[in-house]
Parts: sequence; structure tokens; C-alpha cells
Amino acid sequence: MMTSRGVLSPGVIKELQAIVGEENATDDVAICASYSRDQHWHFVPPRNPACVVRPASKEEVRAVLMLANKEKIPVVPYSTGINVRGLAIPVHDGSILLDLGRMNRILEINPEMKTATVEPGVTFGMLLEQTRKYKLRPAFPDAPLTVSVLVNYYLRGIYQTAAADGHDHTISYEMVLPNGETLRTGSRALSSMPYFRYGVGPDFAGLLSAHPGTCGVVTELTAKLYRLYDHRQEYFIGFESVKDSTRLIYNLMHDELATSIRLVDNQSWLRGICGTFDYPYEELPKFVLCVLVEGLPGLFEAKDKLVRAHIEESGGRVLELPEAFKRRFEEESLGGAELSCMVFHLRGNYHCIGLYGPLTLAARYYELHEHTALEVGIPGDHVYFYLDPIYNFHGQLCYVELDIFYDGSDPRFGEKLREYNRRQFHRLLDAGIYGWFRPYAGIIEPTTERIGYLAEVWKKFLRIVDPNGIMNPGKLF
Repeated sequence: MMTSRGVLSPGVIKELQAIVGEENATDDVAICASYSRDQHWHFVPPRNPACVVRPASKEEVRAVLMLANKEKIPVVPYSTGINVRGLAIPVHDGSILLDLGRMNRILEINPEMKTATVEPGVTFGMLLEQTRKYKLRPAFPDAPLTVSVLVNYYLRGIYQTAAADGHDHTISYEMVLPNGETLRTGSRALSSMPYFRYGVGPDFAGLLSAHPGTCGVVTELTAKLYRLYDHRQEYFIGFESVKDSTRLIYNLMHDELATSIRLVDNQSWLRGICGTFDYPYEELPKFVLCVLVEGLPGLFEAKDKLVRAHIEESGGRVLELPEAFKRRFEEESLGGAELSCMVFHLRGNYHCIGLYGPLTLAARYYELHEHTALEVGIPGDHVYFYLDPIYNFHGQLCYVELDIFYDGSDPRFGEKLREYNRRQFHRLLDAGIYGWFRPYAGIIEPTTERIGYLAEVWKKFLRIVDPNGIMNPGKLF
């Protein structure tokens, strides 16, 4: 149980240590403080967990959750610690930080099924190393190689690097609930074959996703893998506005020609894609469309010919960038030496609003981004933009990122960002979006006002799976 100060009692600490080992459960202040904040500190205030617990198996996860549920202690799941949205920062005093990093086994790579089954601590670097042996790869996020595969897929994060991979890469998973029961989704529930998402009844894999850490703890997940091809060609096409680029993007997506299509501004993500600051990017057009074509012999040549025709029709300027930039773009798109995060060195810190919406509104999203930033006093040279169309292209589905790179040591800038968010969330909802990237701070409140009774159903569902409200409380409602 907890004291009035939100500190776990010595008895509870001893019980946790009995479950995971004395060295893997601690209330040491210095260790707890290291989990107290992430890059989103301007929006989610730092807070120490009362205890850090590091289980090594699903059985230990189950025992920790059952103890926490009995004592009504908040639990915050955490994987590899590459967090930029405040989702693993405790909201309440007296919380257990459940660090799943020791659960880091690749349980299966099945090249015939084109799947991988992993635990929470498996990173993309680990999985890439193993899948390449079979000329396969995971869908790769714009993030360091040290991020968790399971967490990114369970969050339903978009994978900006390869449009052809589509959106959902999760097939099935296993989740431990606060009462100790285990849910297995899809074909996992019927057999030892975790390779089909839609098993008996509703799509529970979808139902339990995208509100991270608020239902239970996912202990293993099966995800899709994708082929690696030997035949590839890269193009960089410059445009002076987002609107000018959209016809080419539409044609490439409509005809299903390109593996990766990424519209970036010429100053931020392009530096990460190309892997160096040592280039006069400011001399390029304001926006650059990066296109990767790949495939089997014969099919590749036919697709490449059509891509070149669409580029010529678009009126965009084909950029002759160094060959090394093309190789970096391949690696960035297909998984390898991930360099996008080097752009943090623009000013040290990174803020974004990530959303899904149609290509038809892309120019409007950028216009709102630029206008709102200037309105709250954020200089124009801090404002950046990123767009990825996603197969299947029904609804012209795109991931859009409204980025601001800034100096996080300036407390005044934090207030500007908070005001930017307060205005921008409402303006984007008014303009029309499909949904948000992740439910990070400030988004859920204006959103639930718009979704009507769905919000009540969502809350009731959470009360069913977590009646004591121990799972990452405060992150949604």
C-alpha cells in the first residue's frame, strides 16, 4: 500500500522484489528520477515513479499487475525508453514504472509466413539484423534503431519510410490484464498460429491498440515483414509549395508505383534523409519530394518508366543530388542506418503534431501550421513540414507532421508551444482530419468533445478491462 505522500510501503517493495528479484525492483530516488521525464516536458510535467520494476517474463508481468491491482497502485508500462510524447511519465504519485526492457527476445522469424514475433524490449536494430538474413524487413518508423518494435506497432504508429507497406503492421498479440487474465487476439486465440488478425468475434487487435498502456501490458506481438528487392531507383523532385506537389503524389499513389514517397521541407527532415548538414539545402526548392522505386526485374523497369513520365508531367524540378544521398534515402526508407533524428541538432529539441488526413487537405494543414506558429510568436524559420502518403490510398490517406525545432532551454518557448497546441488542435479539427498519430498531451480533451457517445463507450470499455483504473491513469480520461 501507499503512504499519504504517494510512496510505496516497504512491504509492497519487498513483494515486488520477491517477484522480479531484489536487483530488479527499486525505489531508489536516483533511479526513479531517470524515468521522470522525456522530451515532452513542456506539456507533461516531470514526475518520479515510486518504484521501477523490471520483469523478465510474462509470468512476472502478471504477478506484478495482480499485486498492483489488489493494492490499487498505478502502473505505467515502458519499453526501450525512446519516448517523446509523455506517454510513459506517471501522472500520479505512487506509481510503478514497469520497465519491460529485459523482455527482449525475438520469439520467431517465419520467412514463409513473412512474420516476426517479438517481446517488448526487441528493438528495430535487433530485428533488422535478423530479418535481413531472409531478405525481409520490418516496416520501419522514422525513429532511432533503439526504439521498440512492439510498442511502435501496438501504438499503430505510422511508418513514414515506405508508403507501400501500408498502415497497420500488427497481426496479433498477447496482453496481460490487471486481473492477471491473458487476452490473445486473432488466430492466437484459437491455435498456436499467430498469423491472422481476424479470428473469432470483433477485431480485438484493433480495439486494444492506439491507447497505449491503458488496458494492460502487451507481452508479445506478431507483425508483418516485407520483401527486400535488389532493383531500386531514387528521385528527388523540388516544388515551391505543398499544393504544387500533390498531383504528382496522387499519380504515384493511384498507380501504385513507388515504395517510398516523402514530401519534406528543404531544411529539416531532408538533412536527416541525406545524412549530412554539409550541403547548401537552402538553395533547393522549398519542398522536396523523395521517391524510391523498387521491384523485381521487368516489373521494376516498367514502374520506373511510368514514374519518370509522371515526374515530367508534374512540372517539378528534378534535383541532381549526390549519389551518397540516394544511398542514405534507401537506408532511411527500408531500414538501416536511421539518420532522421540527426535533425534534432537543428536547435536541440523537436515538437510535432502528427495526424492522418487526405492529400486534398495537405496544403491547408501546412497553411494552418505556418499561420498559428507565427501568430504565437514562433519564427518562420522554426517551422517545418513532413507528409507521407500511405497505401492503400483509399481516402487519399496521408500521415502529416507539423514540426517545430527549437531551443528547449528557453522556458518562454515552452509557453509558445503550449499556446500553439491550444489553438492548433481546434483549428485542425475544424479543418478536418482522420485522426491523431498518438493520444499525447492536450489532444484528447478537444477530440472527445467531437466524437459524441463514442467517448462514453471508450470509457466504459476501459472500466471493463481495468475496473480499478491502475493502468497508466490520466493519459486519456
